Amino acid sequence: MNKFVSIIVPTYRDWHRLKLCVNALTAQSYPSNAFEVIIINNDPDDHESNLNLPENFRLIVESKPGSYAARNAALALATGEIIAFTDSDCIPDKEWIKNAIARLDAGAERVAGRIELFFKSKKLTPAEIFEKAYAFDQISYIKRGGAVTANMITWRKHLDTVGYFNDSLMSGGDNEWGWRANDIGIPVEYASDVIVKHPARNTFAALLQKRRRIAGGAVSIYRKEARYSLLMLLLLGYLPPSRAVLKIWRKLEMTLIEKLIAISMAYCLKVYSTTYMIGLKVGVNRIERV
Repeated sequence: MNKFVSIIVPTYRDWHRLKLCVNALTAQSYPSNAFEVIIINNDPDDHESNLNLPENFRLIVESKPGSYAARNAALALATGEIIAFTDSDCIPDKEWIKNAIARLDAGAERVAGRIELFFKSKKLTPAEIFEKAYAFDQISYIKRGGAVTANMITWRKHLDTVGYFNDSLMSGGDNEWGWRANDIGIPVEYASDVIVKHPARNTFAALLQKRRRIAGGAVSIYRKEARYSLLMLLLLGYLPPSRAVLKIWRKLEMTLIEKLIAISMAYCLKVYSTTYMIGLKVGVNRIERV
């Protein structure tokens, strides 16, 4: 008998890409009567009348801002013994559910799947080159016990044990939940065959928007840590990103020009993030939902 799975998909003003996600979930090789999809509209003032959902899909609304508040609202309704998370801009592979369950049945407690970027064209923009180098590095996240919810699957019992997401966060709540799970002995396993596709951000403006969101999450999560003190940000925040350089230099699939572009972008974005976080610390900036 197939295990029942609840798939949770938050969305925020992203109806066009959500339809692609719905199509991919509808095409899963896993039997449709063995999973449900709960989509959470996180903007009550934004509606989509032309969204045709299969019988095992439903759309709910959560007014509290933030994807973690949206996921928590769906968790309160989910009936599956397995919970799978992805995002409205992701396109799960046809075997996504089937392969994830095979991993769980083989003994995995949490599965962090592979996130494959795709691009608008073969000629990449500088922003896409940066994303190619650094975006969605699940392997790095799981080394610390985390995983991004663009592609994370686990047993429902672990969410009941660890608790739900910290819905005060606008960013970083997926890894924060993973660290709590890791701290009580619930390990995470990387699965290269559990795949979702994700569009690369293709403009510098989109990268800056993401940096503001991540910076706000970092200040919220690490508020008491010395490395995020105002003094440490001033001392270290504007130094060249040595770790980013070492990380990218090992990527054999990237050309030298691509590596140089990505490193330059990484430094620019580090300076921007540091300046933004200092602004948050002194009260000039505020944590945004971006």
